[in-house]
Amino acid sequence: MKLFIENSTIRSIFNKSVKKYKNNVFLSYAKHNLNSSATSYTYLDVQRKVKEYTNFFLKKKLQELDRISVIVGNIPEFFIIKLALNCNNLSCVPLNYELSNNELSYIIKHSSSKLIITNDLYLEKIKTIIDSNKIKIGLVVLRNKKLISILETKRIKRDKFVKLKPSSEASLIYTSGTTGKPKGCILSHFYEINAGYSYVIKKGLVSIREQKEKIYNCLPVHHVNAGILSFYAVLLTGNCQIQAERFSASSFWKEINYSKATIFHYLGLMAPILLKRKKSNYEKIINLKCGIGAGIEPRLHQKFEKRFKVPMIELWGMTEMVRCIFDNSKNRKIGERCFGRPDESLQTLVVDENGNNKLNEKGELLIRHNAIYPQKGFFDGYYKNKRATESAWRNKWFHTGDIVIKNNKGYLFFVDRKKNLIRRGGENISSAEIEANLLELPLVKSAAVCGYPHHIYEEEVFAMIVLINKKKNTLKTAKDILKLLSKNLTYFKLPGIIKFTENIPVTSTQKIVKSNLLENINIQNKNNFYDLSKFKKNFK
Repeated sequence: MKLFIENSTIRSIFNKSVKKYKNNVFLSYAKHNLNSSATSYTYLDVQRKVKEYTNFFLKKKLQELDRISVIVGNIPEFFIIKLALNCNNLSCVPLNYELSNNELSYIIKHSSSKLIITNDLYLEKIKTIIDSNKIKIGLVVLRNKKLISILETKRIKRDKFVKLKPSSEASLIYTSGTTGKPKGCILSHFYEINAGYSYVIKKGLVSIREQKEKIYNCLPVHHVNAGILSFYAVLLTGNCQIQAERFSASSFWKEINYSKATIFHYLGLMAPILLKRKKSNYEKIINLKCGIGAGIEPRLHQKFEKRFKVPMIELWGMTEMVRCIFDNSKNRKIGERCFGRPDESLQTLVVDENGNNKLNEKGELLIRHNAIYPQKGFFDGYYKNKRATESAWRNKWFHTGDIVIKNNKGYLFFVDRKKNLIRRGGENISSAEIEANLLELPLVKSAAVCGYPHHIYEEEVFAMIVLINKKKNTLKTAKDILKLLSKNLTYFKLPGIIKFTENIPVTSTQKIVKSNLLENINIQNKNNFYDLSKFKKNFK
């Protein structure tokens, strides 16, 4: 089987799929109850809307390779707009609707976007950003499925035509920026098509069947999971993407049931939330064959599968390269944070801080296509940031920043992000491991962990916790949490500092914004936190 789809653009594969699957449902809203009808679009419906939007863009005198920012929320219409842009050799800059006005302003200006497409839900927010920052940009609103101009800018049509190619930019997707300014990842037509294709050719427990799958995705469209990985998988196979507006524990199984989904995409944090809910008849899904995602806590993996009768297939991927690695075999390693081993299209290496190759030990994951064409299928670099691009690509390997373990058979096991490791008294501690254990506790709603500077140990484990019952914000509760954690964690991994809070800063993909955590603790104010650094020694 071929490893890549060569010499194709998004326009060419879209037209091919419309011709082959024209009456199949391509995009759909999630269905909320048995008798309701959810808005959906066939491949032919989408093609008609793409042609309509194409005529609109032509009147705007947009130039080939112009960037257009899009902020309409997690709705199927986002994909129709994106297809229309890409078919006209325009690049889509998906905007995260949860970002602050300053963050959105930064991305709009940094991306050099020529136009913003929004809807009435975000229109006033975008107007405020444009006015307060004096941004000269066109503004279009999606209303009743039509594009309507709100603000015009003078455009001069370029004389020279730029041909649409597989290497043309399709998207500029900004990373979440959990530790600083977000970086714009340049993604080509070739990248996006082959992200979906790499998913399609997976076998084992994944095995996407042509014209038979409905992939339910409640993750945000402005990131690669929903916006690229699952979207292009359904486009290439005549299947349907059910795009939910958000993850909701109360409606998750209902929407999957009523929409007759066969596959769903998940984040690991969804598992403890769903397991804590009371059992219901909606959990009994006939059509569902698997869940696909990342980060399920090891001790919850088998428990989740046993209760909900669905295999949870762990994967690894990132914006810079989302031809994912899946642990999709029938003999997969449940409850070990294993995300499988790569196929022939990808090579991996695990190295220590000195660049030495490591097996069965923690190290940073390096990836590439091969030694001759290391960057094939990867992003084209960080926009306006050559230094960051060169730093990520060193010695023909992409440095992922993820700490993993690789065993003798090539299987990979996730440990944590390199920047999230806590260094305490010579020990490298995974914040993800502690967070997972905290989330298992019945009294904990959500939690975040990072290192806090310490004069002896270098760093102490700091945990920010949201309790289900906020009245129990006491020192006794903090000590009780340590007692419960000590059953599964060695003493030095236990939080030495605990702060109870109302909420935890996260990105739209529910990644914790670690850079903001320490702003929530004032070491001079003892009422601001509980210092348990001496108490934890009781568990040595």
